[in-house]
Amino acid sequence: MDRFDFPHTLAPCPGILPVFEERFNGWQLGMGLPGTLTAVRRGLLTLAKATPECRNVATSAALWAFQAHPLAPDTAFGVMETGAAKSSVPSLHRIAAKLAKLDRPDPVHKEDARAMTSLHDLLRQENPALILLQLKQLLEDGTKILAWLDYCWQDLLFYGKPAIPRAALDTIPWETTLPELGPRMEADWAFHCLPPEDALPYVERLDPNLWGLWRAYAAGELLLRMGRTGQAKGVFANLWKAIPWHVNLTLKLHSLFQPVSLADETHAEDAAVLLYSWNKADLLERTLDSLAQSRIGGARIYALDNGSTDRTPEVLDQALERFGGERLHVETLPVNVGAPAARNWLLALPGVRESKWAAFLDDDVILPEDWLLHLLGAAATREDAGAVGCRITAAAPPYGLQSADYNLIPGPPPATEPGHLPNRVPVFDNCAGTTDDGMFTYTRTCLSVSGCCHLVNLRAVEKVGGFDLRYTPSQFDDLDRDLRSALAGMPALYAGGLAVRHIQHSSLAKSQTTKQIGHVMGNKFKLDTKYSDEELIRLGEQNKRLLWQDLREKHGFLVDRLGLGA
Repeated sequence: MDRFDFPHTLAPCPGILPVFEERFNGWQLGMGLPGTLTAVRRGLLTLAKATPECRNVATSAALWAFQAHPLAPDTAFGVMETGAAKSSVPSLHRIAAKLAKLDRPDPVHKEDARAMTSLHDLLRQENPALILLQLKQLLEDGTKILAWLDYCWQDLLFYGKPAIPRAALDTIPWETTLPELGPRMEADWAFHCLPPEDALPYVERLDPNLWGLWRAYAAGELLLRMGRTGQAKGVFANLWKAIPWHVNLTLKLHSLFQPVSLADETHAEDAAVLLYSWNKADLLERTLDSLAQSRIGGARIYALDNGSTDRTPEVLDQALERFGGERLHVETLPVNVGAPAARNWLLALPGVRESKWAAFLDDDVILPEDWLLHLLGAAATREDAGAVGCRITAAAPPYGLQSADYNLIPGPPPATEPGHLPNRVPVFDNCAGTTDDGMFTYTRTCLSVSGCCHLVNLRAVEKVGGFDLRYTPSQFDDLDRDLRSALAGMPALYAGGLAVRHIQHSSLAKSQTTKQIGHVMGNKFKLDTKYSDEELIRLGEQNKRLLWQDLREKHGFLVDRLGLGA
């Protein structure tokens, strides 16, 4: 196997990191999404007027963005705007030029709107034959073939049946459309839909002149999934030397050189495992089964039936028999008191109060065997962490990302526009709705983590209290508690090397009715009006400072380790 070299000539700007820190607000947040990479490119081109070296990074960022997201509307334009590879790889420039001019589906156009609605509805049904028929009609539209593929590609992957996106690719007449793009999309399909050992040949066959940067990343990630960590580190290190500005890649590579160690099972008794549930007996049963297969040592489990009227009591009785009364304690409430009160009820139990950490689990998660040891291992590296969380994904392949680490977009609280609700706590959600391509498998201090599976430091609870009842029945209570903890000097810690599968989406994502949406908007209004300007500015500055400190240290470690110029 080759080293997945890439022949592009890139000028990565040695010593540019201080310029970014001083003048590029938000660089440290990460760049997992194509829209973020677009904003980075535009910001760099603006900076290049005063700091010409920034154009080199803008060109490099445009090249990476296009190779990683070739169908995204603005990535092809970025190649044209920066002139990336125009002289060195003219064929890549030609591909980008064609993709930049695509006639995109228009929701205002009657025929397009009808097709978009129809496809959206079909992808939420179990009828592959109709989906394939609709795709055939769309992907035979000579003027919009690739635009339609862009529109539906991620949904096709998330449909969970690899034959469907494969059939979509086979429908396209690549030779007369854009022949160089066909292998890249095949490799994308294989990367997300096939076992890593079967996907790797698709990636290897890609032309390194056209797709070398993404080819290297995809190969490194597949090698990692195959357990060939040493080879993967070598591939990622070679790639990082070419694009050392990439925040996620920097953090990921550092985590491979300095991974979080699992805690010893004897330390599990430092944590109390807490669950609460309301009328989700089948999901709770699956979660408890997953928990029973976990390595949780001497940790005790506390479960609260939040006024359920289904067979939840039966499920908990069966769990008592399985775990034993010494291991599992069950609380039963006559009515549903909401998530914040249920969590506070559990936190107030004497056995929980004797613990160091409260490990909260949603009642619809699937846990890996070492989840608690991973979280406790991360916690041991930052004992002042107010909470320790992890990567949350969908429960079925290709494991779409639901959350990673949350951070504040730097700057003072935005002013509220007339006629709009305030958005004074602008949290940067850097991954939701994307496929889990491995870009968020790092560990770092952050503002907040997902409440689906996280450790809460009981010292932080003593300092700032539990969950605010004003967010009853649910939504934003986790974020609010993390904000208060950060203000008290105990920010959260994200351990992205751990992935927990979440069967349902968050209550925010599931909101469908006017009443549900109104409730979420009401709780967001409470969050946005709870904190003063001074508090939010302090939070933003602290969050930004910690992220930059973390990035500087990890970037410096890799510079020293890999011998990159200062």
